[in-house]
Amino acid sequence: MNGKYSAEVIRAIDMIWKSFDPEEMKRGYALLERAAERGDADALCYLARCHMGEEYVWSGGGFETDEDKSSALLKESILKGSASGVLCALRNENLTPSVECDMPFGSLKEAYEEILRQARDGDAFCLYMAANVLFWGDYLVIEGEAEADKYADVDEYYAFAYPLAAELYEKSFEAGLSAGFGNYRTIYESELGDIDSDRFESYFELLADGKDPMICNDYGKYLEDEYEDCAEEAFGYYKRAFDMGDAQSAYNVAVCYARGYGVDEDLDEAFRYYKIAAEAGHPRAQFAVGNFYFSGRGNVTRDYAEAFRWLCRAYDNLDEEDRWEPAAELAILHQDGLGTAQDDEMAFRLLSEIEDRVDDVWEPLDAMALNALGVAYAFGRGTEEDIEKGIAYFDRAIEYGSEAAARNKARFKRSVFGLGGWKRIN
Repeated sequence: MNGKYSAEVIRAIDMIWKSFDPEEMKRGYALLERAAERGDADALCYLARCHMGEEYVWSGGGFETDEDKSSALLKESILKGSASGVLCALRNENLTPSVECDMPFGSLKEAYEEILRQARDGDAFCLYMAANVLFWGDYLVIEGEAEADKYADVDEYYAFAYPLAAELYEKSFEAGLSAGFGNYRTIYESELGDIDSDRFESYFELLADGKDPMICNDYGKYLEDEYEDCAEEAFGYYKRAFDMGDAQSAYNVAVCYARGYGVDEDLDEAFRYYKIAAEAGHPRAQFAVGNFYFSGRGNVTRDYAEAFRWLCRAYDNLDEEDRWEPAAELAILHQDGLGTAQDDEMAFRLLSEIEDRVDDVWEPLDAMALNALGVAYAFGRGTEEDIEKGIAYFDRAIEYGSEAAARNKARFKRSVFGLGGWKRIN
């Protein structure tokens, strides 16, 4: 069984989990491969982590997520005596009974105590893993039923575990590892970890000023949300995170330029950064790009085909509760055949998604959406004809200044004295 990490593994961990430099991370991976070929059990464990997805390694490193490969590497690391492999497998449910039976450790606790020894010696990743054992409740699995029986409910366990985990996370931060900050923030927000706001913010700022672009971006958002007079500072962190290679941060940079928050308003710069974030897969940025093409904002020429393409991507990628925003513009494009084939059924399906939220739609799209609903109902396009309902939507759109709604309403008239309702006249 392994004791302390080898020099190669320590160096590789620094390169992969502390640098946030894709090329440096690749060199660290190659170092792990060479160590693994020489039989280094811990190197196998950390190679496995590289293929477990963004919860285990920064996605900017470009490592392919491969569950089968990571599982095989992790199991091999356990059989060769990696305590880190045991705890990692326990956390991601790769520690099957057959693997546990064959591992050279006498128990899970023996593996955990090996990690604790390295944590006490100041190893950043072992500090992080020991904190995770407490944070996620794996401690109860390791210690067994007698320990679990001490806690009547989950909050009692958290009241015990969170302060201990917080202290371990803090030591890992001081050693330059930012991986546990999301869990640390959860502990802080739970108010069960004995962390006051000054202490929390000091570690947040420490890591934001380090090399982790995601925490840098998050710290900018924290400043924006928590403090009224930190606009320039928040923008600075967003921009720094982007400059460090986090394309997702481009979205917050774009929002700042669009709003004039912490920087002079500049719609063209806003669009440029929205486009970068959109191409990196940020769904709200994809919607923003679609909206720019739909509306012809700034120096962006109106282009309904491009608007349709980006709005479709946003609609597909946004959470269901947020899809109403691209749905409003897509409905109009489908109804009028702009940038795509005219399709009344699809237009009405999308209009149905926004009908209860049309008052939330922003100017001038609010008038356009209300007019589109009027068209659908008054002319029976995509749904059963309901002229009264359609006229009501036209009237609401006219209140918002829609000339199109006024023209559409003029195609109907009331019968004499209002008897018999509305009728189409052309």
